[in-house]
Amino acid sequence: MRRLWLTILLLCSLSSTFVHANVATLSQDSQWLSLLHFDRKTPFSPPRSAVIDSAFFLAENGRYDPQAELAATLAALRKPPEASGSHASCRFPARAIWLSAKIGEQWPSTACPEFEEWQAQHQGSEIGLMFATGYLGNPASFFGHVMLHSSVPETQSSTSNAQYLLDTSLNFGADVPNDEGLITYMAKGLLGGYDAQFSNASFYRNTTLYSEREMRDLWHYQLGFTEAEVSLLTAHLFEIIGKDYEYLFLSQNCASRIARTLELVVEDDLTPGFSPWVAPEDLLRALSNTTHHGSPLLVKTRQIPSRRLITQRSFNALNSDQQRAANAVWPSENDLRMKALPFSELSAVQRSGVLDTLLSHASFMRQTGDPDQLPEIERQLLQARLRLPTGRAEVNNETSPAIHEVAAPSLVGFSGVHNSHSTNSTRLKFRPLQYDLLDTNQARMPNSAVEIATVEINADDQGVSLNRLGLFNVTNLHTNAIALPTLPQTAWQISAGIERNRINCRRCFDGIANVLAGKSWSYGPHLPYLLAGAQLRTQRHYDGMAVPMVKAGIVSSWSPSQRTHIQLSHRSNMGYNDRQRTEWQLQHRFALSTDWDMRLEFQHDYSANEASIGLSRYF
Repeated sequence: MRRLWLTILLLCSLSSTFVHANVATLSQDSQWLSLLHFDRKTPFSPPRSAVIDSAFFLAENGRYDPQAELAATLAALRKPPEASGSHASCRFPARAIWLSAKIGEQWPSTACPEFEEWQAQHQGSEIGLMFATGYLGNPASFFGHVMLHSSVPETQSSTSNAQYLLDTSLNFGADVPNDEGLITYMAKGLLGGYDAQFSNASFYRNTTLYSEREMRDLWHYQLGFTEAEVSLLTAHLFEIIGKDYEYLFLSQNCASRIARTLELVVEDDLTPGFSPWVAPEDLLRALSNTTHHGSPLLVKTRQIPSRRLITQRSFNALNSDQQRAANAVWPSENDLRMKALPFSELSAVQRSGVLDTLLSHASFMRQTGDPDQLPEIERQLLQARLRLPTGRAEVNNETSPAIHEVAAPSLVGFSGVHNSHSTNSTRLKFRPLQYDLLDTNQARMPNSAVEIATVEINADDQGVSLNRLGLFNVTNLHTNAIALPTLPQTAWQISAGIERNRINCRRCFDGIANVLAGKSWSYGPHLPYLLAGAQLRTQRHYDGMAVPMVKAGIVSSWSPSQRTHIQLSHRSNMGYNDRQRTEWQLQHRFALSTDWDMRLEFQHDYSANEASIGLSRYF
């Protein structure tokens, strides 16, 4: 008998040791860490969950200890159910599904009305992503915004438009007070101070916001997940909706959080492990290069054009007589001439195409301004359209490249530099987040530029020296691509950084900030602009702190692979002396491939001339 009891105690001890070891092993499983939204280890902090909501954890220290959270989850799942919907399998259905598959244990049966409603809403759906192109009205969206997307399969709807009306988008964004100032917003976004949440809404609401109001093109990324993976992801989304997360513009943002969510079923790391920033483009490029179950994870992409692009394509699809008629009918923003002769001479079918385009343009005008006569103009256009035959003219819906198909947002370049007043040198240029006016911008905001944290370093026989440190440079030339009347829009540029005071001096630096506004015009492939404003300086070299400034330039697109930017700037000092400075700069870009280009640059100021030629790599 004594031997029997000893045997039983030994078996219990071994069983306890095995269970403990199994829990310890499972707690380090990549899927379990993804379920808890644990970020990778970094040199600066221990691993922890990005979720800061205590309701997301069952263990007191579950945010920092995945093993303790796993043990608490197993204990809660094994308990008999009490009130309807309160059991751990109802609160954390993805954890319940995953643990059941891993250890083969079934949990007590219970009713979960909220989760069952969620499941019914997403029954048969496919999980993918929706990408909104960049928007310069919000610093957090300079490089676009990405959302999770639960879509009805195309076979369940008769048309693609009906399909998207039934879809759901899950958005990750910061909870920002409505009265938050821009400086406070940027400081908290960069350094911390906001919480963020996943929220879900019908896709048509996001279409209204992004495509109709902000004029941002949308891209649907369809991903090839199995039915079981979609079921697990859908259950996990139920767990995280409404939970509070850490938020930072550059790292803890929509791209990193969605990457961690998708890594629940994707084995690859979808974002850089130790990069201090994660852009939506990085996630989409990773998805396009990921293989899943032996096939590409990215099944296909589809563009949902903005109202701006819809109107532009519609106008371009008109023949020359119809375009002339459209301009005759609506010659200025508050002037509509339905009896214009070029319009009256068209056939009924051609007039229908013109009116469809003008109605689309009226929708564009409604979102970008508020012309006094717009309601009456829309009424007259609609009445005239209703008197004509039904049907729409054929429009060329050829899509532009998706964001993962164009140049990546990080750049490193090497160039040889000749300065007329010093020795030749080699220059290293690094831009971690950027696109500039020399890029084709086919998948980004047209005629705009964003450069963040640009560093340029020179090396010559005198040693290594800083050439420029650009904190930020944001430019929006706001050129209208539609040859129809629009409200006046302001071209603008804001920038700040540290630059050489003059070209011939290696160590003459000033801190500067530019605030400029003006106008741009479009003449075929050429885009001239004129900006005026002020430059603030640190006065280190006694040129004056407040500097009125004017910039004039032209951007010319010679071909898809070649662009030229010529810029002339003039500033006049105030309060110190009468010295005035005029500088000019010419840049030309040859795109060698998506990842490489060659750039030529010439600069002139009162002190010297400088020329450079070099190669740039995008990554």
